[in-house]
Amino acid sequence: MPPRTVSRDLKARIPVLYYEQNFTIKEICGLLGIKKSLAYKTLSYSSTYGVPYNPHAHTGGRRRILNREDIKFVVALIERRHCIYLDEIQEELYLHRGCRPSIPTLVRTLRRLDFSRKCVSIRALERNDIMRAAFMNTIAEEVPRPDMLMFLDEAARNRKTSGRTRGWALVGRRCVQRR
Repeated sequence: MPPRTVSRDLKARIPVLYYEQNFTIKEICGLLGIKKSLAYKTLSYSSTYGVPYNPHAHTGGRRRILNREDIKFVVALIERRHCIYLDEIQEELYLHRGCRPSIPTLVRTLRRLDFSRKCVSIRALERNDIMRAAFMNTIAEEVPRPDMLMFLDEAARNRKTSGRTRGWALVGRRCVQRR
């Protein structure tokens, strides 16, 4: 089991307690709930580098395939076309950015950016909520009882509806495609 990581703000307290408030290592370990090897290592880093951690330490793992510019391109592409397929994103990245990540890499990247796959609700381009409300109020003034009315909205009806029923949207937001 790997050692648990200790936050940098907790490590920053160790030199302050040791040098400024004259606590012993044993008292620091009891107060902060850490091992004395961590306290000695943090004091060593503090005296060597001026910070309570090693700034030159190598972070583990492989570098990400998609850099920040590639990720910005993917986000802009999804904001423009919510119903885009992953292989289409892959092709656009290859054409415009020169990299071809795998489909699982794209899925992991989108999940890390808080995008999720959702059902698409289609909204017609001609639909205007203000005009709809004004029309309903005009009709409601002419009818004595509101329970006599039934409004049907066929604004989203489109015979050329594509087969794409799912799209990408940020978590907590709806995936709306305007037609």
